[in-house]
Amino acid sequence: MKKTIIFDLDGTLVDIEPLFLKITNTLAAEFGFTPLLPEELPGLKQFHLKEFAWKRLGWRIIFLPRILSRGREEYKKRVSEVALFSGILELLEGLRKKGYRLGIVSSSRRDTIEALVRHHSLPVDFIASGKLFNKARSLRETLAQQHITLAETIYVGDEVRDIEACQKVGLDIISVTWGLNTKEALKKMNALTVDTREELLEKILAA
Repeated sequence: MKKTIIFDLDGTLVDIEPLFLKITNTLAAEFGFTPLLPEELPGLKQFHLKEFAWKRLGWRIIFLPRILSRGREEYKKRVSEVALFSGILELLEGLRKKGYRLGIVSSSRRDTIEALVRHHSLPVDFIASGKLFNKARSLRETLAQQHITLAETIYVGDEVRDIEACQKVGLDIISVTWGLNTKEALKKMNALTVDTREELLEKILAA
């Protein structure tokens, strides 16, 4: 039986899309790339984050550390603008009552994760922050630090890169379709997908 559920944060628990658009366009003015239009977002959800960054935004690798640092600064300042997806708090509270251990492993800054956990009173037992393009390492470190095994753990995420990370680690994953990648993109990775919070709960309880 699975005893520990680790969640991604952005696009899985919280609706980052409106703020993502604002921050990306703030950075566009600073770093000289073309701003995003709201109507572009549905089409861009088919892409891996790396494809989106390099091809659509035209980010150069040399500027990546500065861009990410500025983006994370802006995110931290605007935590109060970020809403939970409906039903998420009830889902977490229900899992906690059933005895599951809950955690968050995210590419966001630790202080941003902590601020969102406080702001929304999320009932989680541990959090971890890692690099944007090396979530596999973050997951391995978290499993070791929390003394939990692959067999007893499920990860819940919303992106292709979450699936890639879990495949590298050997960790079971459930992919939600309300986040940053489409159901079609997730299915191409042979992911187990869910479309609603109710379906997510069913899959977790059945694991």
